[in-house]
Amino acid sequence: MKSFANLAAIAGGLALFAAFPPLGIWPLAIVGVALLVGALEGRSWFGSFWIGTLFGFAFFFPLFDWARIASGVVIAQIGLSVAEALYIGAMAIVWQGLMRGRLGSFVTLRALTLPLVWIAFEQLRGTWPFGGMPWGTLGFSQVDSPLVRLAPWGSVMLVGFFVVAIAVLLEWCVKTAIERRLGNAIIAVACGGALLYAPMFLPLGARADSYITAGFVQGIVPDEATLGPDESRALTVTENLVKSTDNLPGDPDVVFWPESASDRDPRTSDDARDLIDQASQSLGVPLVLGTQSYPGENRYNEYVVWMPDGTIAGSYSKQHPIPFGEYMPYKDFFRNFTDAVDLVTIDMLAGTEPAVLDVELADQTLTIASPICFEVAETQIVAEAVRGGAELIIVPTNNASFGESAESAQQFDMTRFRAIEHGRTAVQVSTVGVSGVVEPNGVTREVTEPWTEDARTVRVGLRSELTFAARFSQFLLIGTYIAGGALSVLGLINIVRHRLPRK
Repeated sequence: MKSFANLAAIAGGLALFAAFPPLGIWPLAIVGVALLVGALEGRSWFGSFWIGTLFGFAFFFPLFDWARIASGVVIAQIGLSVAEALYIGAMAIVWQGLMRGRLGSFVTLRALTLPLVWIAFEQLRGTWPFGGMPWGTLGFSQVDSPLVRLAPWGSVMLVGFFVVAIAVLLEWCVKTAIERRLGNAIIAVACGGALLYAPMFLPLGARADSYITAGFVQGIVPDEATLGPDESRALTVTENLVKSTDNLPGDPDVVFWPESASDRDPRTSDDARDLIDQASQSLGVPLVLGTQSYPGENRYNEYVVWMPDGTIAGSYSKQHPIPFGEYMPYKDFFRNFTDAVDLVTIDMLAGTEPAVLDVELADQTLTIASPICFEVAETQIVAEAVRGGAELIIVPTNNASFGESAESAQQFDMTRFRAIEHGRTAVQVSTVGVSGVVEPNGVTREVTEPWTEDARTVRVGLRSELTFAARFSQFLLIGTYIAGGALSVLGLINIVRHRLPRK
């Protein structure tokens, strides 16, 4: 039984990984979680921790392959995977407690309690420590599932709740079928099917208040090995964007460039400023682009509104720099394990203002949400921007460090989720792809190929109506923590009361 549980945990983690890009087989998220539930049957508290951690590592290690590519060392992938897997290990202890005794004998109670604990631990790992790492959040795997229609009502928390609830029913169905309790199995299947397909009747996407024509440019990042001794990689990226912008069709009202469009600060670099002025003056409309500023020995990652007259009319600084990627906490300590910590030479500081930018167009003011790169995974950052008046979501990103991995496709699914969740058109604009447009009903348009130069012009709708998830995102988070915390205490009490042999 012990070896079966280990195999089930590994298979479950791999199944959950397969629900995300590059495979993107969304039903496997339900199968993966169901396998975890089954693997935990009859385990001790330590055995539950082991099974949960094993499941988590089998899920996160292949999901985070881009961490190895970006850093050049496999220890980055292993370290990040272990850190995230420990959350599932801790959650599994609580699950074990809830599955014991009278509470666990009622499948209805299991299907209500286990999902609440899952989403509470998921939100915790997405916020702590160092701001957390929400990559791999269960709800993001469901962008092609009927469950995604729950996003406007409860964000990733409600979608994840339903995934786990259906998984609990699936595990119960298999268990009762093996025990030849076919009536119970049929009831479990019926309830699971109802939970899965009932959201199909929920509407998606409100009517647009107005429309604008937006351009977005994917300029490509050069291979550093191909550059001459006098060529700057940062300037070459900007030059490529300028050239691609010249091929932009139509007459856009505003043009969006990606994150890191100019790693040289155009406020202090004449070369960078001249290139951006060239593009902006040729367009005659606002150009919104990613750049850096360098106060002292640190830097900010910014998205700025560049006007045709050469002035910057607004800027947003990334609020959640990625630890160990954009800044290095406890550098002296971690240098004892790897010198890869020195790859981060200039630490990024966190901005303090919401991800909202006002862009003055010819005949109106456009307000956009501008979560930079990984911030699209941050529920509260995006929701705060939408509550702040954003009519359109723009996700500038630089995926050049992640090679041919699925990182950009995983991120694009998050952009798709946010478009549905907030009832806003969303545009992801990347240095190297994937770039594209997502409508509030989840339909994608103008999707680019990775690692190709591209420039697109598209008519996009602007919307002001707030979804329930946007309006009450903070209360949903607080409620999740309260419910998850209370159930965790109950689960731990049950662990003590109903001790099982160590296995």
